[in-house]
Amino acid sequence: MRIVIVGLGGIGSILSEKLARYLKHITDEQFNLIFMDGDDYETKNLVRQEFETYGNKAEVKAAEIFNKFEIPVKPYPYFINGDNIDAIIQGNDIVMLCVDNHKTRRLVSNYCSLLDNITLISGGNDFIDGNVQIYVRRNGQDITADLTTYHPEIKEPKDKSPEDMSCEELEKSEPQLYFTNLTVATIMCWAFYNIITKKKIGIGEVYFDIETMSVNSQLREPNKGE
Repeated sequence: MRIVIVGLGGIGSILSEKLARYLKHITDEQFNLIFMDGDDYETKNLVRQEFETYGNKAEVKAAEIFNKFEIPVKPYPYFINGDNIDAIIQGNDIVMLCVDNHKTRRLVSNYCSLLDNITLISGGNDFIDGNVQIYVRRNGQDITADLTTYHPEIKEPKDKSPEDMSCEELEKSEPQLYFTNLTVATIMCWAFYNIITKKKIGIGEVYFDIETMSVNSQLREPNKGE
């Protein structure tokens, strides 16, 4: 089984460490890890991301995971797009989507909807709150809703993917709270655990708010009209 982490920033850099520790020490199942990110880790990221050295995030984190856990990782130092997505995501993959823009979320969700078997776990957040979506397809049928069904902002995104941004736009990043990134990564691990232990798949989305200290899960039925 392959686990593909797309986006190794605030959420993905934390998630990769937690998953690798679990895979190394707790589960006997065999997995192949793939990391994908076209961005570089820089000093400004220190407050909210987990890296030990500078450079391309996918390559740096792949080396760190191998050094810590002796787990080989295939890094792809590129942003995901319509030209390379079919080379990165394959049927039966578990895809952990840790990006910060709706345009990429729509791209990945729409592509996964064409595969017979796929698990897509997508995490996102604002400063003190966030959500995790779980999109599962089995034998060509949606078990839970895709990322766009309950989120018009993903279905019709008004933002840009990283490849569409200028250098100036890439330099400008919204403030992030490390604890919020950590919470998203943790809930994504919950979803991963439930998937691989073959527990019933029903929850399609989880919301949390640090300020109110609340976590709420939602059933997300697939769109029966399509």
